[in-house]
Amino acid sequence: MIGLTILSESEGWLHQLDPTDALVQFCEQHRFSMDRYDYDQHTFLDLLDYMDFQEFEHYLFILRGPGERTLRLVAYLQQRMLHVQFHLVNERGDVLFGDPYFLEGRQVPLDVSMIHEQPIELQDAMMSLFTGVYPDTATRQPQPLRHVYVEHTALLDSIEPSLFDQMTINSLLYIDQSTRHDLPVIELMSRTPVLLAFSDTLPFPIKERLATFEREALQATMEQWHETSVVSNPAHHIGILDYATLAGMSVSHRLFICSDGIFADYGKRISLSSTFDLNVCQLRERQQMQMDPLAPNPEISLYPVLFQLASAFQGTSQFVTPYSVLELPRTDGKIGPLSMIGIQNSEGCFAFELMTNQLFETDEVFLAILEADQKERFDVLPERLGADYEAAIQTYKELIYHG
Repeated sequence: MIGLTILSESEGWLHQLDPTDALVQFCEQHRFSMDRYDYDQHTFLDLLDYMDFQEFEHYLFILRGPGERTLRLVAYLQQRMLHVQFHLVNERGDVLFGDPYFLEGRQVPLDVSMIHEQPIELQDAMMSLFTGVYPDTATRQPQPLRHVYVEHTALLDSIEPSLFDQMTINSLLYIDQSTRHDLPVIELMSRTPVLLAFSDTLPFPIKERLATFEREALQATMEQWHETSVVSNPAHHIGILDYATLAGMSVSHRLFICSDGIFADYGKRISLSSTFDLNVCQLRERQQMQMDPLAPNPEISLYPVLFQLASAFQGTSQFVTPYSVLELPRTDGKIGPLSMIGIQNSEGCFAFELMTNQLFETDEVFLAILEADQKERFDVLPERLGADYEAAIQTYKELIYHG
């Protein structure tokens, strides 16, 4: 079987592209298997297992644009899987890797109009590394290793090499010093096509834009939110350093490798090992001993979103959520998936859609209905809204269900 996939590369991040109709027809005609793979959720070892399971004899990567890391990925696969022949061609048809005569007599339609997803930004990866908060809530077990912090390049020689194979393909190895290509870096890059970043490649110093809390102080701010719906962020920080471990989220996507050992967090509150010869499975086992959660998981997951939104407004913001007291008591029972939250402050009333990350302006009536809806307390609305009740409910439903 011959596999085929289309990739673009943006600053080292790999993105799957959708095929054109002509390429789909080509695959059907020549018995190529059009393949898609999730480079965000799966590790290098996962990809090797997948290729082996599919029993490919040949595998063709089509690359749109430049792709130094894509070339390294293909070479990595070929080195690990000698029974599969890998090939890489660019959108002009130039063979970058593999047998130059593999496609002889078969003209692949390489249409440059292929659409690809928005590139992952380095800033997003760094935010996840230092906060421990990830945009998706996938519960895959064991959880994949997504981002790794290394204090300086000299430590790379001491790290168990298999650790890097178990990082997700679209993950980041961040080294906290200026860019250098010394021997440890060169040797690592020759073994595993990880994505590297150094401190001088960041758009701005992420850590300086993050709030720092001790666990007790973070608990107090979350209790303030529960009791008053207020989320305080007067310094307009974009996130909270080590939020995941401080709040007790059950995540193990990141590691911090420093001169004095391996830790689960930047603040070194959770030590995993004083040596560097442990593999990922051993580190995961040790990471199970985490701090107790400060609140139920849905509330812990939502709070970083509220904290970041609070930074966008001047003054104090109150948030409409099921978990906090505004006009109605907070909900203790089980609720369905939360799709929208409300915001009220000196700048006005707003609603934020969690699925689309869209913010739009609204009014107090909409927020009153939103709170009643979240807490299943529509019984309080007729008295509060009076003669406007029917029209207000109809407007709310149209906005909620039809945009």
